[in-house]
Amino acid sequence: MEIQESNTKQKRADLVLGLFEAYYDRVYAFARKSAEPAIAEDATQEAFVRLLQHPRLEELEISISYLLKIVHNILRRRYSRSVRLREILDEKVVPRKRLEIGNVLEGRTDEHIATTKSVERAFARLSHDERDALRMIVCEGKSYADAARSLGVSVSTINNWKHRGIDKLRKTLDSEQVIEPSRLNQRHARSA
Repeated sequence: MEIQESNTKQKRADLVLGLFEAYYDRVYAFARKSAEPAIAEDATQEAFVRLLQHPRLEELEISISYLLKIVHNILRRRYSRSVRLREILDEKVVPRKRLEIGNVLEGRTDEHIATTKSVERAFARLSHDERDALRMIVCEGKSYADAARSLGVSVSTINNWKHRGIDKLRKTLDSEQVIEPSRLNQRHARSA
């Protein structure tokens, strides 16, 4: 039984290696049209790894268009995740200069918006599992399945860690926004 399983794995590996040698340059060129070189390289390699992991690989008739669709989906998902991350960061993190300029222009002196240090502190308060889930899914753009496989847990567990982590980040940053203005006012009162 083990010999048969080993032969099947070898056949799959040989099949994917043949496709890799035949189509890698074209798939990379396609990915490169939409992404910078490092991301295009990662997406191209991920496409072939996914192909190798496909449960019915032997039944498929693989064409270049099939591979291009895999890469297209990988890049699209990665872009969607980066947009979501930017939305979260834009909601909570404002560069200090932009904050100062905005405050001066609008006459505000005590409003607080989360800084990068605030986000780093909030991130450090997350559990190790929540940090890993956020890093892999939100920052690196990995799929839930890939992240779950990497951490040796189920997809639902990864999903729970990610959502708990985002909720904790938001709550921590929101609570700092309430606390920080009063600290700022205390500083101004002491210096006056």
